[in-house]
Amino acid sequence: MTTKTPPESLLNEKKSLKDEIISLGSDLMYPSESDEKIEYFEMEVSTDEKLSLANFRMYNGIRPEIEIEEIDFESFFKPLIKAEDWFGEDEKKWAEDSLKLKQLLTEKLKEIKILKVGRIEIDVYLFGKSEKRKWEGIKTKLIET
Repeated sequence: MTTKTPPESLLNEKKSLKDEIISLGSDLMYPSESDEKIEYFEMEVSTDEKLSLANFRMYNGIRPEIEIEEIDFESFFKPLIKAEDWFGEDEKKWAEDSLKLKQLLTEKLKEIKILKVGRIEIDVYLFGKSEKRKWEGIKTKLIET
């Protein structure tokens, strides 16, 4: 008796958002002065409450004097999905995986926020409300001098 493997779309439905982010983002780096890894991020905060900047600071241990700036979704992904003529196979796959990550996050998250925390060495958090009723997404680091 042979066992059929379900199509990839059915396999993805069984994966958690965390697993999907990790599998797509495992080789992705965010381009800046120091290319940094993109990682899974979550906050154990009830999604029933509105997430204020003060709550974000408190749940993530960010001191009040540290600068936080909100940026838009398209600006965050622009350097990740931009394809260049000179791209080889690795770069093309990287851009394709970045686009898949963007699509995954827009499909699975609501009320998406992108926050840049700090100056020069900047922590960036992209997160939203997930189906599991928690705040999930990705984080990375930018170096801007």
